Amino acid sequence: MIFRFKDKEYRGATAVEVVNQMAVDAADFTARTGNTLKEFLEWSLKKMSDRLPPRELELSERVSDEVQAHSYLSLRHDFGIGELVE
Repeated sequence: MIFRFKDKEYRGATAVEVVNQMAVDAADFTARTGNTLKEFLEWSLKKMSDRLPPRELELSERVSDEVQAHSYLSLRHDFGIGELVE
């Protein structure tokens, strides 16, 4: 799986791996509770709140991390905030 944003390309076998790379690369993101994936998704969605519909800003507690990560990448792709290549 590949996700491209600006001049960066993130690669991983899973969506979680790709999103974790993005979290490490985000200069102004700092995890607080140790659940880096969820915290990064919440932080990133909040930063994009001006470009996304409010219904897309909520994370579900009932789906796996992989589904959340893939949904996040797909959402960004659908709204032109990056390109997802599977």
